[in-house]
Amino acid sequence: MKRIVPVLIFVLFLSKCCLAQGYKSDKVTYLDGAGQPIKEKKAKFLQQVVQLDDTLWELNYYFRNGPRVKSFRCSDPEGHVLNGRYISYTGLGTADTVGNFAGNKRSGIWDIYTPAGKLVARQKYEDGLLLWTKDTLQIKQKSDSIKAVLMKDSVHTTITKIEIESEFTGGMAAWLRYLNKNLRYPDEAVNNWIMGTTIIGFIVDTEGNIPENSIWVARSVEYSIDKEAMRIIRSSPPWTPAVQNGRAVKSYKKQPIVFQLSRG
Repeated sequence: MKRIVPVLIFVLFLSKCCLAQGYKSDKVTYLDGAGQPIKEKKAKFLQQVVQLDDTLWELNYYFRNGPRVKSFRCSDPEGHVLNGRYISYTGLGTADTVGNFAGNKRSGIWDIYTPAGKLVARQKYEDGLLLWTKDTLQIKQKSDSIKAVLMKDSVHTTITKIEIESEFTGGMAAWLRYLNKNLRYPDEAVNNWIMGTTIIGFIVDTEGNIPENSIWVARSVEYSIDKEAMRIIRSSPPWTPAVQNGRAVKSYKKQPIVFQLSRG
């Protein structure tokens, strides 16, 4: 009989005995179709409750052996009072709505995406009230106007805009070495023949650090795979920050990580 061989292409691995860096606790419950606790083998959904600090929890819901359904942060482990980031996902695991709650009310900027991950609308909320909605064209016009301001200075009419994307220190070769040294394909995913590409979104600050609060799943594959992908980003050494107009700037990244199996 042929054996299953994990193929590592940006592949990450799971240490079941270790909590992800920064978590105070991490609890998994298996649920039936009505959301009630049930034995793992009969479950349709999986609930992960992560305690981030003394007053903040994150609840993540998954299809059993499938992608995320939704993720939200709250002031209690039962999820009664929403506070912080909220993400809902399509049936294929791509984020379709991303925003924030404050005291159970929508707050700040909310982004809406197509199933392919393209931003199509942006909304602004205050105390639960919708203040405005912008479509793709309006968002682009706003972005272009910001770029025009950044290209001006007090001495020259315009300056050449130099922009260098943030990257793992040492480039792609160093990133691959880091993955090869630190990754392990999750046993649960191997046993259930689960493969796919998860995409982790995060911020690289001006010092090259990745703020814990900035890490999120932009495309989900399955619980154990997503968890390992996030762990590897959390555990990575400082990155090289982006440079714009000669200075380090904060930048947003989306890093795809492929999990693939083959029969050896």
